[in-house]
Amino acid sequence: MSGTAALPILDLSLANSPHQKQQLLGQLHDALFNVGFLYIKSHGVAQEKIKALTSLLPALFDQTNEAKASLSKLNSPHFLGYSGFAEEATLGQRDLREQFDFATELPVVYDPKASTSDKSKGEDFSKLYYRLRGPNQWPAEDNVPGFRNAFLEYHDELQALSYRFVHLIEEAFGIPVGTFDAFFPRLTSANNAAHPRYVPPQHRIKLVKYPASPSGLAREEQGVGAHKDSSGWLTFLYQAGEEEGLEVLDASGSWIRAPPIEGTFVVNFGNAFEAATEGAVKATIHRVITEGPRLKPRYSIPFFQGLPLDLTVKEVRQCIPEHVRTLRPVSERPNSLVSSFLDSRWESLGESQLRKWIRSHEDVAKKWYSNEVISYYLQ
Repeated sequence: MSGTAALPILDLSLANSPHQKQQLLGQLHDALFNVGFLYIKSHGVAQEKIKALTSLLPALFDQTNEAKASLSKLNSPHFLGYSGFAEEATLGQRDLREQFDFATELPVVYDPKASTSDKSKGEDFSKLYYRLRGPNQWPAEDNVPGFRNAFLEYHDELQALSYRFVHLIEEAFGIPVGTFDAFFPRLTSANNAAHPRYVPPQHRIKLVKYPASPSGLAREEQGVGAHKDSSGWLTFLYQAGEEEGLEVLDASGSWIRAPPIEGTFVVNFGNAFEAATEGAVKATIHRVITEGPRLKPRYSIPFFQGLPLDLTVKEVRQCIPEHVRTLRPVSERPNSLVSSFLDSRWESLGESQLRKWIRSHEDVAKKWYSNEVISYYLQ
């Protein structure tokens, strides 16, 4: 059953006013510890950069089947590229959507024969999870003119927004601004010098199409099943158009609608954030459904803020004061935290990410990874 209770909408422009900033931080504190989902407006992302990308989504998905197949994830050991309609499943059911996965454009760094000297510097690129890093598969310029440039500009805008928002979270936590900067080495050259072992993170962006639904469909269809985000630290979702479908599970177990609101992003927190705060900050369960006919396709663009793959949840937790971590509800039990981080094998963010991608795209894993590797990560 879906409800209509409103999720909080935070006006980030209040951060520019000494008199109103505390109001914003109070709202953010409440959203962090009591809701786990929120909208943000006046976020500073240029509207023309958003429109430049969203206007190309129909052309991107309307490419011929042959053109989209040429960009298949099967071509990429980095799990980047195209997934066709209903190729992915959540909770054992097929998700009725198609999508492109892109990421920060980066060269391949994985080197299974990395030298001892490289490892002594902390740059152990022989670790298998570094195979997740690599370049995108881009549509042909003739097929979707201007797409690559529009995507890269959007990526840079969202990356900057995500860093600004992390600083606001630090203030809402009551910890020094910049506490987490070490995890994002691109922020300043000083961070690079102070923390040379952290490789700049690769953020991921999905471009998703939920098709129009004819009136003959069942009342409720699964666009994507109920889940928590496991692909990043924070998620910034842009819902293009007016088509609804996103729902958020509240503390009482009811589904709350999160419809598109012009000029906003939806923000939520990933599994690693929940684990690092020992459950104080919620990685809230959400889903996308179709209720009755949808006359137009629904497009959405989630940006998943990445962290260095060699970072561990324990290292992040050390930056979060005890008074923050003890804000979790009394009823929260340690074994109810994100299970993937309770097992020491997956505490490295790289290990947990590689496990996530192998489990969600076993066909890609079978092409690029050994049977021994797949068996290990499917445990």
